[in-house]
Order: sequence, then structure tokens, then C-alpha cells
Amino acid sequence: MQFLASPYHNRRQDITEFATLLSNYEEASEVPPKTDLWKLIYPKKDFADASWRLLLSALSQQVERFVAVESILDDEFELKIKVAEALEERVSTTLHDKLLRESHRILEKQEVRNAEYWLREYRYQEAYYRRALTRQPEKDDHFGALSRSADRAFLAMKFRQNMWLLNHEQVYKWGFEPTAIDSYIKDLSEEQVEDIPALRLYYYGIQVLQQPENEMVFRRFSNSLFTQATHLPESEARDLYLLAINFAVRQVNSGHRAYFRQVMDLYQSGLEQGYLLRKGVLSRFTYHNIVTTALQIQDVDYAEAFIEQWTGKLERRYRDRMYNFNRAKIAYTSQRYDDALPLLQQANYHDPLLNLGARTLLLKIYFELGEWEVLQSHLDAFSSYLRRKPGISYHRTNYRNLIRFTRRLLKFEHSTKAEKEKLRQQIINTATLTEKSWLLAQLS
Repeated sequence: MQFLASPYHNRRQDITEFATLLSNYEEASEVPPKTDLWKLIYPKKDFADASWRLLLSALSQQVERFVAVESILDDEFELKIKVAEALEERVSTTLHDKLLRESHRILEKQEVRNAEYWLREYRYQEAYYRRALTRQPEKDDHFGALSRSADRAFLAMKFRQNMWLLNHEQVYKWGFEPTAIDSYIKDLSEEQVEDIPALRLYYYGIQVLQQPENEMVFRRFSNSLFTQATHLPESEARDLYLLAINFAVRQVNSGHRAYFRQVMDLYQSGLEQGYLLRKGVLSRFTYHNIVTTALQIQDVDYAEAFIEQWTGKLERRYRDRMYNFNRAKIAYTSQRYDDALPLLQQANYHDPLLNLGARTLLLKIYFELGEWEVLQSHLDAFSSYLRRKPGISYHRTNYRNLIRFTRRLLKFEHSTKAEKEKLRQQIINTATLTEKSWLLAQLS
């Protein structure tokens, strides 16, 4: 309200009154009708819809101005460089030089070295070059710095853009079409980007997407993330970590199980650096995936330590169910069935995916314990759940396949060698079947 109260920014009392009035309803679930608000602002005027829309527009413009002013005031570099640019020809060279020096000092203090950093470096170098050109045109001592900062800013933006376009193209197949400049920059060598974190990270990201089978390229990308991500804003670093994790998971799903270790390294580094949290909150999906990955590489100790340390970072409404389910997963992996069964049988997993996960763990435990009658009842209940539960179309196919093959396994003892081999091949050739490894292990 102080912004609106200043006559420099606003001279209309009705806008101030309107904003004050709306602030009183900030926590309310409903705002009074516009006609009632009008009466409070203009008690002696009849309501006019056109005037009401103009009032809304005027307040909106003031909000935009406030956001713009606050964003500049919060950005020390932007404040200094804009003042320097505005006063370049109006004030003494001493003040202008002082503002430029301060803007560059602020810029160099920050650790971030992404595309936006190089754009700002270019703005500073351009302002400095203009000043030098006016005073000593025969000297070109800043032309090289100006050119380098322009090149780095452009390449950092281009690499970042291309990496995300390639990433989306792999998912949506919309057809990535390189431009003329892409043909030029594709021949840049690693040595030319090695010392510039933003270029290095996005360069390797592009290489990973273009050479998915080249594990060495992926290692360079992930190692660069571990050492260079601090030079990017948190949002950019988070996006790169997620891209690397998703890429490695796709490799695992394609049969390259060696990537599980790299997925774990990325998760651990992302947690330590805080990139996997948003506003201090850890996604329940990331939480679940970290436990699953740890168990895949047989690191039960880490999985147990993880859930004890990080459950408190989940949204409160998910904490108990996620904690209990993952405790059960860990207990099952350690063959502590007596610990796992109560967590799976007594917990009420409202989330369909957790419910399906819990039913799958129970299926495997009953099978491994040889509880055949209990297993038969469980398979019947599982099938019934799949029939009546809406919204799980993809998962329905997967779990129906699991149930079907488990029923076939129950007849394993009376099967011939040829029948067993036929079943093995059917399991291998079934595309939608996440528990393929477990089913094959039961045939051994």
C-alpha cells in the first residue's frame, strides 16, 4: 500500500481504496459482488460496468508497475547498470564510471555462470566499450572482452535451447530441425567449452541425447553435474539433474542395468545439493524411486538410513503411508517377511499406485513362503480390485499379466521341460510386465 500511497506512483485515491479493500479479503474464501465493492468505494455513485472495468485495469497497471520496480530494486546489478545506461551522457564521467565498476563488482561476486550471466557480462562490456570509444577511440582494449562475452552468451543460450528441444523431440517426436547456425556450432570441441560451466554442461547434455549408447559421454555429463552444477541457478541445476536421472532410468528400462549405480549417484548428489527439493519439500515419487534404486543395487543400509532421514521432508499427508510402504519394501528385500506383512496387511493405501505396489509385495511374499491357499485368495482379490478400480488402464494390463503368470507358476511342478521353456519365453516376450525378473527367477 505504500507504493500506491506515493503520489509519484499514484494520484488516484479510489485505486488506493480499492486495493486496501481487496487486501481485507486476502484470506477469505469469497469476495463480495462487484456491486457491493463499488458502493464501498463510490458510495454516492451508481454502479457502471464500464467504469468498473476501467478501475480494474488501472489497479492492474499499478500492480505491474509495483512488480517491475520491486524486481529491479531487488536486483543490484540491474539497478546499477540501468542507472549507468540512463545517465551515460547526462552526468559526470566519474559517477558513470563508478556505477559501471559497481555493477561489475556485483556481477563477479555471484557464483552463477549461466547464459544470463554472460548476457549481463556482455551488457557491462558494451557499456564500457561505448565509454572507451567516446574517450579514446584509438584503443581497442575492451573489444576482445565484448566479443567473447557476446559469443558465450549466445552459445550458452543456444546449447540450452537445443538440449531441451532434443529432449522433448525424443518424447514427442515432433521433428527437430537444426538451423544454419547449428551446422556451425556442432563442430565445437570439448576443449572449447571446457572452462565455461554453462557451455560444458549443456554441451554434454546434447551429446548424451545424440549418443544414448555412449556410456562415456553420459559419465562426462554426470561428472560435470557433480562438479559444475553450483555455477547454475538452482532451477537450471534441478532440471539438468532430472534430465540425467530420467535418461539413466530409460537406459535401465532398456536392459542396461549397470546404469542403476549412476542413477543412485545422481540421486545422492541431488539430495546433498538440495536440487531434488522444491521449497524444502521432497516429492513422494522421488522418495519412492530413491528407495527402489537403492534396493536394486543391494544397498539396504542406505535405503533404511534414507527413509529415516528424509521422510520428514515429504508433504505431511503422505509421510505415514510412504514410510510404511517403503519400510515394507526394505523388509521384503531383506527377507524379513514377518516385518513386512503387518505393514502391508494393516495399512490403508488410498493411493492406487501404492495399493498396487502393496498387493504385489504381498503376492511375492505369499509365493516365496509357499502359502498357496492364501496366495490363491489374494490373486482373486487382486483381480477383483483391477476390474473395479478406474483410472489405472496402463497399470491394469501390467498387473493382470503378473497375476496370469503367477497362476501359471502355481502349476510349475507338474509342467514338462518344454512347457516350462514355453512359459519362460512368454514371460520374456511380454512387453508390459514390470515383475519380469521376479517371475523368471521363480522358474529357475
